[in-house]
Amino acid sequence: MGDETAEFVPRIGVVICDCGDKIARVLDTEALLQKVVDQSGVVYAARDTYPCSKDGQERIRRAIVENQLDRVLIAGCSPRLVEKLFRQAVQPAGLDLSYLNVINIREHVAYVHAGDPAAVSKANSLIEMGTARLATTSIAPSHTGRVVKSALVIGSGLSALTVALTLADGGVRVTLVEQTGALGGSVPDLQERTLELISEKSKTVLKHPLIDTLFNAYLTEVRGHPGDYEVRIQHGDQTTTYAIGAIIVDNGAQHKKLGASRWFDRNRVKTQAEFETELNKATEPGKMLELNDIVMIFCADETQLERCSRVCCNIGIRQAIRTKQLNPNVNVTILFRELYLGEIGGAHEAEFIQARQLGVTFFRYRRDRPPVIGDQTVDVLDTLTGEPVRVPFERVVLTMPLIPHENVQTLAALLGLPQDDAGFLAEPRVRLRPGRYTDPGIYVLGSAHQPADTTEALFQAYLTSSRTARFLSQETISVQTPVACIDPALCTGCGNCPQVCPTLAIQLEKRDGLLSLSDVDELRCIGCGNCVVVCPVKAITLPGWDNIEIPTQISAALQQRKNGRVKVIVLACEWSAYAAADMAGARRIPYPPNVRILRMNCSARFDPYHILWAFLNGADGVFLGACPPGECHYGTGNLYAQERVEKLKKELAAHGVEPRRLRLEFLTLENGAKFAQAVTDFVTDIQTDIYRR
Repeated sequence: MGDETAEFVPRIGVVICDCGDKIARVLDTEALLQKVVDQSGVVYAARDTYPCSKDGQERIRRAIVENQLDRVLIAGCSPRLVEKLFRQAVQPAGLDLSYLNVINIREHVAYVHAGDPAAVSKANSLIEMGTARLATTSIAPSHTGRVVKSALVIGSGLSALTVALTLADGGVRVTLVEQTGALGGSVPDLQERTLELISEKSKTVLKHPLIDTLFNAYLTEVRGHPGDYEVRIQHGDQTTTYAIGAIIVDNGAQHKKLGASRWFDRNRVKTQAEFETELNKATEPGKMLELNDIVMIFCADETQLERCSRVCCNIGIRQAIRTKQLNPNVNVTILFRELYLGEIGGAHEAEFIQARQLGVTFFRYRRDRPPVIGDQTVDVLDTLTGEPVRVPFERVVLTMPLIPHENVQTLAALLGLPQDDAGFLAEPRVRLRPGRYTDPGIYVLGSAHQPADTTEALFQAYLTSSRTARFLSQETISVQTPVACIDPALCTGCGNCPQVCPTLAIQLEKRDGLLSLSDVDELRCIGCGNCVVVCPVKAITLPGWDNIEIPTQISAALQQRKNGRVKVIVLACEWSAYAAADMAGARRIPYPPNVRILRMNCSARFDPYHILWAFLNGADGVFLGACPPGECHYGTGNLYAQERVEKLKKELAAHGVEPRRLRLEFLTLENGAKFAQAVTDFVTDIQTDIYRR
């Protein structure tokens, strides 16, 4: 019998791509091959002109079987181009996909360091980093869950009602939650057609056998994972638990109220919503609109200078039309800064023309000189003559912006949804997220997302219905890529990880004894690694990017130091900085060859410990590349990275380490030139500092 306690040594195979001659004419790939053979764990090494070709893929599969390889490194071009192809190639040979690694010696070496003697050294280093990663990586287990054929619709505006009916007509059981005692929600678009549609759909919803409508109801808890959520809804005096596959949010918007801080005669100055009530009363039998001069001020709130609500202008113009129809003799003046009328030639432009024909006066004011409401007149500057103008009024109507409902923050917290600067809900940018992770099955539409008129609300509703139906048509959903794993033997229940998880995938669960320990819902986890960084006892691992693989690659990158050049480690988010480095290579934009790039899954995984490890092992500088704020594929990983870098710089300075040796740069995938310039400047600055010391 062999020694059962002997350390496992992986059998690694390395294939070096000549890429025709695109790599081979710059790098001596035969010399690279000879260097690879000497690396620990490498039992097979080969050059191939085109390993991505069908014949090349077959040669790789044959090598895996004949040499009993359990890990394979391809040294060629960008993983963004060929990693998926090679994954499909090696799977039939029985290789676990976690044990395939692709490194880029074409765009990152051959294309940017042609003619530089250090190019071969860099290529060797990248291969060593790649094999070091393979030697320490672990398998990412797959996770599967069921999909419940039901949907929860929050809100009862036009979009919500349309989605509920469309799904129910398709055989999906729908639970519709309305926080008031009647369907219809808040209606930002007050067209008669909109009100008629809402009335019709409300009647149909109440009669539909597959729609359960709950009034005076609120969502109080959400657990579970995509396709199989457990939600608790309070309605009336009871709370009911439902199994839900997908969640649709359309809790609408509301008009901002006129604050008490402004001085106005509230009998004569009304908001747009209040004036709508006044118009409705004037249409009642025996009533009339007894006003002579009405002034409407569009964009009356300072927040509208930066954010357009997109429906206020159209509502105001329709109110002006109704006013003239009720009393043709009334003088209606609209003071506007900009007019938003939607598409050219559309219904809103026709309303604008109708208002002009009825005698409504449109008067533009300057952004820096808004109208001033006095006792009897509204004072405004004529933009053409530069002269002041006084417009008499009996009624002033202020268009206030549409803002989210009061319960929006609660919904955002329960569902793990981001909010924009105005507080509106933002649906997770699934199209930005890595395609290897599952759709969360949560959709935001209508005025919960942003103020929407009737046409847009219906378009969003039908689109969301289609997306939801497609999601619910699956029997199961699965994730076969890295997600966070928590070791319960190490977890102390500190609660750090649930606070930073962007998808609420981590919860504290009560265990035997006194502690509540963290638990990961694998189908909600998107593998950003934020939790791994904040865990104080390192109880969390992320296969492919854990606390062994990353330091091992850093150590491999810093093994050699030649020609007196400084050594710079680049931790590059694969969706931004790494892609930008690819772009720099594709455009042949050179930068110093003494830069070693580690592909990271997200800037959320930038760990201060790894940065310190790099410095302790001889790195002269560490360059971090992340997505710009607001564009992180995992939500806010870049913001966490920025906060950590700023804190670490202060710590470095306090301990006598020059903080300029650490730099964070925000990049997009097309920023190849910016990446090359930023890295070049960084290396130059460090070189200067070293000589100065």
